[in-house]
Amino acid sequence: MNIELILVIAYLIICIAIGIIASVKAKKAESSDDYWVAGRKIGTLVNAMAIMAALASGGSVIGVMGLAYGKGIPFTLALFAGAVVGFPLASILVAKPLRNFGKITITDFLKFRYPTPFIRYIVALIILLSFSIYIVAQMKAAGITAQVLLGIPYNQAVTISAFVFIIYVSFGGMLAVTWTDVVQGFLMLFVILATTFYLLINFGGFSTILTQANQAAPELGAVMQWPVSNYIGFFIIWATAIPVTPHIIMRVFTAKNPKSAQMSLNIAMVFYVLMILGAVLVIVPISKVLIPHLQDADHVFLELMKQEFSPAVRGMAIAAVMAAVMSTTDALLLACSSAISHDLLGDYLQKKFSFKTISRINMAVVWIIGIIALLLSYSPPKFITTYYSLAIGLLSAALFVPTIAGLWWKKASTTGGVIAITLGAVTYLTIWTTPLATKQTAILYALPLSLLGMIIGSYWRPSHNAEISQQLDRMHQI
Repeated sequence: MNIELILVIAYLIICIAIGIIASVKAKKAESSDDYWVAGRKIGTLVNAMAIMAALASGGSVIGVMGLAYGKGIPFTLALFAGAVVGFPLASILVAKPLRNFGKITITDFLKFRYPTPFIRYIVALIILLSFSIYIVAQMKAAGITAQVLLGIPYNQAVTISAFVFIIYVSFGGMLAVTWTDVVQGFLMLFVILATTFYLLINFGGFSTILTQANQAAPELGAVMQWPVSNYIGFFIIWATAIPVTPHIIMRVFTAKNPKSAQMSLNIAMVFYVLMILGAVLVIVPISKVLIPHLQDADHVFLELMKQEFSPAVRGMAIAAVMAAVMSTTDALLLACSSAISHDLLGDYLQKKFSFKTISRINMAVVWIIGIIALLLSYSPPKFITTYYSLAIGLLSAALFVPTIAGLWWKKASTTGGVIAITLGAVTYLTIWTTPLATKQTAILYALPLSLLGMIIGSYWRPSHNAEISQQLDRMHQI
């Protein structure tokens, strides 16, 4: 057995062990808060690392480098600059009021703010559709990593990694996700930054690296490979996604208090920026010089590891990629599970079953969603970052306007909320599935129409609910 495989097996065993330990605590839980949001007791630094790990997916370790290698650095930075802006937006616009709201999911807030059964079903459906695509993209990263660096067939690698995170998520809930995400976050941050510094030292420094890359592959720095509207579209997708992405919002609810929630988001942004800049501005340019003609750009980091590093380092790199995949996928899986067993069925389950029975149902839902995602991942897409970014755009198109308006505009009515969600989602999906415009620009049409729908609907059929108004005041004042 080679050292790479030994390190990866050790890492997977650690993840399962964490899940088992967390499951012991989960069995002692007395409410759904303990399972879904870890009892709202997660500290600032731990939560920050977990948030970073949840967002810094296989797309950030594998996909972002593949995207930069294949589409160029300017386009890639435009996309991820949106995510960087999204963190402070979430901190300013949603962290305090939603933490004070004290529920479990973003659907809890939306169905409170716009009280109609339609909200419960449409939001859960949008989350499941977007996150299913997101999970498949992450599982591709795990599969190609094991295939390229360990020689394990793609389908086997995907199956093994999927069962590991399904096990610890189903048994340990948010507590297991948090503990594993912290370990995974530190691992991926360390590997990417250590690789960056090693390459800087051994290849002549930052300016030398960029000069060599520009000479060998000038297209790497080309700004206008794509229309400007595509750059803007991807930027807006991620800037508006972070404040409403369900697995990030669940992290807001896990924080000890509103201030901790805000600080966690800001610290997570710093971690995220360091990792992305190291990957895009150092690792990719060197890879373009050393490995100029890759058929699948998503293999770039893995091929660099094969050529330039020892087996022990490659083992760490494999574990880091697995960490990136699993830290996001476990959070996505928990969010999908909550969309079904909490958002859709929660009221019914609480009336009919005990807490222990509901916990078993939660576990079963995690297994069902995980296995469906596993089956879909056997035929993966190319350019995984582009693929799941477009899926995340559906969340932004549908949920950004009603969430922000619902928090900050008291005149936002139920009719306005329903129209905003529907118009944003339908517009985005229509453009995404037809030749009306490019997929990357769909968000540029969907968000304004969602906002227009919110305004027209709220003035056409205004709501006057004193309870909602008083609750909004409390959410902003505490």
